[in-house]
Order: sequence, then structure tokens, then C-alpha cells
Amino acid sequence: MSCSFSLPWHRHLHAYATVVLAGSYEESGHLGRIRAAAGDVLIHPVLDAHANQIISGGLMLIRLDWVDANGIGGLYHLDDVDELARTAEKDVLKTRLLLERRLREKGSPSPGQRNDWPDLLRVDLAKNPSTEIGEWAETNGLARETVSRGFSAAYGITPSVLRAELRARTAWLRITRGSDSLCRIAADTGFADQAHMTRWIHRMTGATPAAWRRRTCFA
Repeated sequence: MSCSFSLPWHRHLHAYATVVLAGSYEESGHLGRIRAAAGDVLIHPVLDAHANQIISGGLMLIRLDWVDANGIGGLYHLDDVDELARTAEKDVLKTRLLLERRLREKGSPSPGQRNDWPDLLRVDLAKNPSTEIGEWAETNGLARETVSRGFSAAYGITPSVLRAELRARTAWLRITRGSDSLCRIAADTGFADQAHMTRWIHRMTGATPAAWRRRTCFA
């Protein structure tokens, strides 16, 4: 892939794993701001959203379907990815199983995760999507306008939009993986009401919560 390649903010309905074999690229999204280099492994959970920018020539990746059991992704590092590359040339399923085993046995946190204030805000929003942006800014000695502009420059979306997306994703996981009422889920995830939740889930997935619940029932 050439260093001129980039993708604006986009979304993936299904989970997948990316193994970087060579080169490096930057990603900003639900998992934070990441600079992934050779040996790094990114696990993207279901309904993950991010933007990408390639910053070095000769980028080589392996992309694998992933089983997302808990809805949580992450960034890891493996010292040697040559075996994964060789296996991927012959059998993709075996490559995924090998990657799962390698991460359990030898995976370590990657140093590619950034942690300045936009990323700290992203972490706080992920922990508590009801976080008020103005209160967070004041607590951290920043003006609300500074937070909004700086976060948008770093992530490509405003903190309030990311907050709503994280709420909607949490709600969607509960809708598709549980049996709580839609009204209860909307209240628990910080939406003003069920209609508010419905608008955001439809915006992100193209279907309403009720439609997703019906799909789950008949799956």
C-alpha cells in the first residue's frame, strides 16, 4: 500500500484483526490514536469506527476475520510475525488460530498508543459515555472550545459525536447480545429516551434497535 492512501472516519460491522508486517500507519478512532508499526496487532471489535492514514511506504498487512466475544479490542505487539506471514500464504483460518495462540502466549501491549489530553478524554468517554465535555474541560484546566477544536483535529469528529457513538455502540451490544427492554437500555446508556437511542443506532448501523432485536431472535 502506498503512503498516499488514507481513509476518513468509517465503520466496520464485523470484528477483524490487523497484523502489520512492514511499514507503519496511523489510526484514530474508538480504540484511541495509534501509530502501528511492524509487529503490531490491532484487534477491532464489532461496530468499531476509525480513520486511517498511511505514513510510510511499503506498508504490508494481514487482515483476518476475528471472533469478538466481549466487544473489546486492543493494540498488541509480537516480536516475530514471520510465521504468521508464511501461514497466511497457505491457510487463512490457521493464521487466525495461530494469532490467537500467539497473543495468549507472547502478546504484549504495543507502545504505539498515544496518551495526551485528547486520548485521555477518549478514555474517559469510553469509561463513562455520560461524561460532560464542559465539566471535563474545566477539571483538566482547558476551555471547552479548546477541547472541542483540539479533539476534532486529533480524531476527525467532535467529542460529543464520539460520546454519542460510544453510547450507541454499548446500547447496540446489549440489544444484540441480551434481552433487556429497549427502554431500559436507552436509560442505562445515557440517552435522553428510546427515540434518541433509535436515531443514533439507525445512523450507525442502517437499522433500528427493534430490527436488530428481531434479527437476533431469528438468528
